[in-house]
Amino acid sequence: MGVFKFFPRRRIIMLAAAVMSAFSFTGCAFNSSVESLLKAPMMNSEQESIYNALVYYTGEDIKLIYPKSGEYRSAYIMQDLDGDDEQEAVVFYELTKSSGADAEGFVRVNIIDRDSTGEWRSFYDHAGAGTTVERVLFDNFGNAGKTRMIIGYGYLTPTEKTMRIYSYTDGLLSTEYSAVYYKTVITDMNRDGSSDMLVINCNNENHQAYAELLSDVDGVVSCIADVKLSPDTVDLPNVVSGCIGNIEDGIQAVFIDGLLSSGYLSTEVLYWVDGVLRNPANIDGSELTALTTRASGLYSMDIDGDGIVEIPTTEPFPSYESSASAENMTLWNVFENYDVEGKYLSLTSASDGYCFILPVRWEGLVTVKTDSTTGEKVFYKFNSNLRESRLELMRIRTVDASEESEYMEKGYFTAAADEQHCFMVLLGDTDDSLLLTTSEVINNFYLL
Repeated sequence: MGVFKFFPRRRIIMLAAAVMSAFSFTGCAFNSSVESLLKAPMMNSEQESIYNALVYYTGEDIKLIYPKSGEYRSAYIMQDLDGDDEQEAVVFYELTKSSGADAEGFVRVNIIDRDSTGEWRSFYDHAGAGTTVERVLFDNFGNAGKTRMIIGYGYLTPTEKTMRIYSYTDGLLSTEYSAVYYKTVITDMNRDGSSDMLVINCNNENHQAYAELLSDVDGVVSCIADVKLSPDTVDLPNVVSGCIGNIEDGIQAVFIDGLLSSGYLSTEVLYWVDGVLRNPANIDGSELTALTTRASGLYSMDIDGDGIVEIPTTEPFPSYESSASAENMTLWNVFENYDVEGKYLSLTSASDGYCFILPVRWEGLVTVKTDSTTGEKVFYKFNSNLRESRLELMRIRTVDASEESEYMEKGYFTAAADEQHCFMVLLGDTDDSLLLTTSEVINNFYLL
């Protein structure tokens, strides 16, 4: 294992959705009706004009469709699509039963723009590729001088949806690219100064899991590379982008955490080198899958905020090697030279949402027990076995924010907090050299 480094404190709150840095088309649904839109208290005169232009084109037998995740959650989105410095309205809706249309239940996209008199009217109506809008993104691939609109559509199969990339010029909405997808990431993977999109698909009855890299080629969105993913994964719960080290400085990569049929996770790392999209896990003899296999719930992330993504694995704390109920420490590894090397050790509680990085001087000298009465994680100086390890160094307790003052009166201090919880620490009553200071604890405490 490599040398474990200590970095100054940065509190990084990672949202599971996140991740990542990960722009995946997933999320929770929220639907409404035309009537609720009309009654919305924030409705202004321009929004009323846009709504009236929509109904003039469609009739009143429609239902608005709301994107299920992402930055844009409204049924209509204002965006300058054609580069004329004036915003157009993108509206998502479906025809209802009362309309008598065969396309009932399918998303439609209507582009509402100002005409030569300055009035809002429907310029283009488009049949979408699903019954839901999973997510909407806008990006200028390749600095081509135009904004692309990316819409992820959902249908019957949750692991294989349809993504379309559009451009809008002279009143015409054009489909530049269409593909099935499970998750996507927007990043400058080939480091040409402009955005690329990595489109990721799961294993299913139609194909082995794979990833495609989309970029602008002479003004056209095209697939410039593809690579196979592991045939052993059944789901891809986490995708995040970030840097890796020692292949080339600052090289951008996408880290894909795959759920194996065994219930464990493993990580694949995709990156662009010498005009090729690479996946080292595909190399004959590669041990990357075995080296990154760990319990589910521990996802790759930039734990310390330095721009480099760490891959977690686990091993037991001292004296738990042969125990079926082991307390595990997390090893946060970096991908280097087709291998993974240790960077930090931590106590990680995915269920509580925190990670405590162990100081280097604790390595091999400290173990952990769970207090059966309070549920607290208690660190002890290790002394040959668990029973003999009795010198308490610190304990961690997660409490409701409303209970913070109560525990501060008992001698605890707040190492970190979110909107609902405080992560309280009580230091041991000892002058042993392994005892930490309050600052050391706070600096090593991260929220997941």
